Amino acid sequence: MKHILLFLIAFLGTTSLRAQDTYTLKIKTTQGHPMLNVEVTAVNGDIVITEKTDNAGKAIFTFTEVGTYSLSYLEMKNFGTYEVKEGFRGTFSKTVTYDPKGIFAEPTVADRSKINFKEVSPMLLKGNENAVEVIVHIKNNDRAYLPHVDLAIVDCTNGLKYVGKSNAAGKATFYLPINSSYEIDLGGIEALRVFKTNNNPGGTAQMVVFYEKTKVNEVAKGDTLIQNNITQTNGTTSHLLFTLTLLDFGGNKLEGEPVYMVAEEGTRVYEGITDGAGVCKFMLQKGTNYIMNLKFEEGVHYVEVSNKQGFGRESVTRRYRGSEAIVQMLANRRANEKGFVINHQTTPIRKLGQPGDYLTKTSTGFELNFASSGPVGTPTVVGNRLYTQQGYYSPNYYCLSAATGQYVWGVELGEAGISPVVHQSGVLLLNTESCTLYAIDASTGELLWSKWLAGYLYTTPSADQYNVYVVYENGGSNPLNQNEDRVLASFNIRTGAVNWMAWLDNEAIASPVVAGDEVHVSSLSGRYYVFNRKTGERREAAMSIKAVSSPTVTAEEIFVTASIKGEEKLIVLDRKTLKKKRTYGTKLSPSLVTEDSELQEKMNFNGAHPVVYRNEIVVLLETDRVSAFDAQSESLMWQKDIKTTNNQIPIIADGKVLVAGSLGDLMAFDLRTGEASKIVNTKGIIDGQPILRNGLIYVAAGGILKIIRSAKRFEWTQWNKDPSHNLLVE
Repeated sequence: MKHILLFLIAFLGTTSLRAQDTYTLKIKTTQGHPMLNVEVTAVNGDIVITEKTDNAGKAIFTFTEVGTYSLSYLEMKNFGTYEVKEGFRGTFSKTVTYDPKGIFAEPTVADRSKINFKEVSPMLLKGNENAVEVIVHIKNNDRAYLPHVDLAIVDCTNGLKYVGKSNAAGKATFYLPINSSYEIDLGGIEALRVFKTNNNPGGTAQMVVFYEKTKVNEVAKGDTLIQNNITQTNGTTSHLLFTLTLLDFGGNKLEGEPVYMVAEEGTRVYEGITDGAGVCKFMLQKGTNYIMNLKFEEGVHYVEVSNKQGFGRESVTRRYRGSEAIVQMLANRRANEKGFVINHQTTPIRKLGQPGDYLTKTSTGFELNFASSGPVGTPTVVGNRLYTQQGYYSPNYYCLSAATGQYVWGVELGEAGISPVVHQSGVLLLNTESCTLYAIDASTGELLWSKWLAGYLYTTPSADQYNVYVVYENGGSNPLNQNEDRVLASFNIRTGAVNWMAWLDNEAIASPVVAGDEVHVSSLSGRYYVFNRKTGERREAAMSIKAVSSPTVTAEEIFVTASIKGEEKLIVLDRKTLKKKRTYGTKLSPSLVTEDSELQEKMNFNGAHPVVYRNEIVVLLETDRVSAFDAQSESLMWQKDIKTTNNQIPIIADGKVLVAGSLGDLMAFDLRTGEASKIVNTKGIIDGQPILRNGLIYVAAGGILKIIRSAKRFEWTQWNKDPSHNLLVE
């Protein structure tokens, strides 16, 4: 009996950890009738589950395997997804309208920015032979009529607003010209409904507009809004209900954690705190999107609210170390104020299943769209594998087929804000903005080791065959110089063991640069350092050399952009003495990174990082142009105007200089003449540096990773060329 009980306890303990979600999908017609006996499939990798809708139009699924299920029915392929997470149980329901002809597709909303409107009575055209009577029924989420609600029907073509109000029965009557387009404003929301009157003079048209008023106790402190006792169980016409569940890395609920929802446009900030269940709710006003921040982590999640229609709600579960745990870690470090802090907490990762509906074939290749998670940034391609983040505001990272985009493996990191990923010796190395360095096996996605380094990481790691180099705020301080509290640290690439640490006065610009037996660092304050790669012994250039870019190191010289008497110029240092040898006469106008720059900009910064080709030609990007110099004579060979982002460098391949314009054109300039030609237009604002491999161009644009076939075969597979980040091209 004892053995049986132990077996039952073990069995129950095991099964309780498994996921078991119930997902109910209801399908209705455009007339609102349930669709019966419709076959619905849910696909999660090799798992295929099929259910049919019942008499109520419902198909009910029980999901027990972790991963993302992609849902399809009839010709509506991959119309939605549902993610099942390990250790979680829940229920979810969704109603969809089968509308293959797009009957309910909303027309385009007009641009009102330059229209001066005139308000008129809704009865103005009553009796007009070219008018139609329009009766608007106003109902709430429970389909009850709403009396005495102000609304307007807007004619953007003629600059008219027909201003009215619903009567005691919840109906409002307007007389409008036939064959015209209109928008309905209600409850402070513009263009809540868009419609067009038909050619029916003297006729009557009726429509239902659903409106739900937001009822929330909201207190304003400057631009910050604090909402108390949110009781609404769904969104409203003007607000989205957003629910966060916050857990620590052990799956425990985190109570009392401050949460901030920051408007992407404007100054609005919502502030809340998690309750005993680790839950925090917000009613987010529509019209902009929001970025979620925690006390010690920014960019945790991205919430798209600007174009949400209906009474929407969204929920997300995020893992977080916990503010108390982080405060304790920092306190332990401060206790060791003098000397290096060499002990680091680990941050766990967990496996992810295949994402749903992310892959789309195109006429020129394929696209990867993982839903709204912000900029995708620069991917990495190694052999037949493509490595990419889901988006800057997501902790998810994927390995895919470089040729087809098919899923290989996925992991969820402990934080979002992923840096460009460095590949070296079969290991993926990456920082997260807040605040861990990860080493992940490139083949399997297994975590080799991780180190929580600092509250924020401003740079991308660099590596040689055996070691990884990273700059961060150490937590201790230099006993010989209290102004130095950042370090350049060297860790073993496979084990994470500390090789050495050396003090710096500030964060690095972009990343360290590895060259032979040296590691070079330009700091944000302009100081220039050189460290012995094996021992960490430090040398420093003269204080008069104020670097504003990362360096490129040749056998005898160092090329770096610097501020000389208030002007930015390309200079050359002697590698042995670190003394200035040459100053190129051309005044530059590079993008500059400062203490006040956004964290994401600092981590990906590449402004005016020179690329040296065979010690013959130096190419660099400025704010609005690309320039090429003769490396020895210092003369300007050519300049071409092109607006770019400061998170990329010129790519030199096959006798061309490749630059992605900020608006989507990938341009090629002849290395010696500057003659320009366009390779492709990516049709989106560039998020990161293009990657080129085996006749394919990988470029993130507008939050989508686009893979485009190219007639020319360039090779550039990592951010800043290779793990060393030394932009020396042979």
